[in-house]
Amino acid sequence: MITGAPNGLVLDVRGFTPGLRRPIVFTLIDRMLELDASDSLVVVCDHEPAGLGYQLDLRKETRGRFEYFYDQRMDGAWVALIRRKPD
Repeated sequence: MITGAPNGLVLDVRGFTPGLRRPIVFTLIDRMLELDASDSLVVVCDHEPAGLGYQLDLRKETRGRFEYFYDQRMDGAWVALIRRKPD
């Protein structure tokens, strides 16, 4: 499920098949780059999303272009903030 927020998008991937989660996230990130968008993307998931941040740094398209933070909410869900760095 994708919803709007004042400064970006919120993507809850918990309802998606695990194999589709990262491709969907990176499709949105790539589209943000194409549009030169400065909005952020918040990803809500059911597991610690450390690997997503590592993958952001490994991809040549996104390396060094985004800030990545994550934390666990009180309800047990994990939330990752992906924010584009200023050029």
